[in-house]
Amino acid sequence: MEFRFNVNDIFKSTISKINHALLPSDFSGDRRNASHSAALVADIIDAMGYASAKAQDLQHPITSADKLRNIDHTVYLMIEPGDNDGKGSVVGLLKIGVKNLFLFDETGMVHEMKSLCILDFYVHESKQRSGYGKKLYDYMLHDKDISPCKLAIDRPSENFLSFLYKHYGLAKIYPQTNNFVLFEGFFGNNTASTVSKKSYSSQNTPSHNEKNGHDCFDNSSVTSTTYSPNSYGRHNAVKPNDTMGKILGWLSPVQLGRQFHVSMSSHTALW
Repeated sequence: MEFRFNVNDIFKSTISKINHALLPSDFSGDRRNASHSAALVADIIDAMGYASAKAQDLQHPITSADKLRNIDHTVYLMIEPGDNDGKGSVVGLLKIGVKNLFLFDETGMVHEMKSLCILDFYVHESKQRSGYGKKLYDYMLHDKDISPCKLAIDRPSENFLSFLYKHYGLAKIYPQTNNFVLFEGFFGNNTASTVSKKSYSSQNTPSHNEKNGHDCFDNSSVTSTTYSPNSYGRHNAVKPNDTMGKILGWLSPVQLGRQFHVSMSSHTALW
């Protein structure tokens, strides 16, 4: 996404972290420069948040400058410095935050947990299927020192689920009654407290047939290289009953889709 101003004057790194101050974490300058840069960053976040909502067919953006000012969330913005005649362009947005959630494990037992969540993820249409989404997601994983399966995903689309399977081997899903999706390995050995962390970087990305120590990459239930994830989230969550643990078992997204007949939601590609 191109802007009228020089994006490279604001962001000194390809990927920058933005918090409530609406300034890159590596920003340096006086108060006047800070105020001017924050206003431009607000324009960028609002524009990218709107584009993300449009791509996901949402009525309202879930990422905006005003929301970021008032909530302790973090936005990662990715730029392409050489675009727009050397003024740079913004190619990706990834928003994370900690939320207190009531989550079901594979047995149907509910746990109240503070979990790091993926709240918004968008790559501009002109840059999709070019590796930008993978680089942005890897940067976040390395920055937060966390394994992919330890994140709760807010309203993932069909293509987001495919992205997580393709690059991180995440296949087995714990259905929830809210708008979040959890994968096998999320609970680990500690199901009653904040999710534990594990070092992760783009240099050690396992293949689909590999497993790490946290079982984040166990694809034993996937029998085809053509992965067809089913939609989960706010409008399609499975409603539990007294035998939820028996219903869930260890089902893949494909198997769950056959059982519950969940319809697919559209989304643009993220990689």
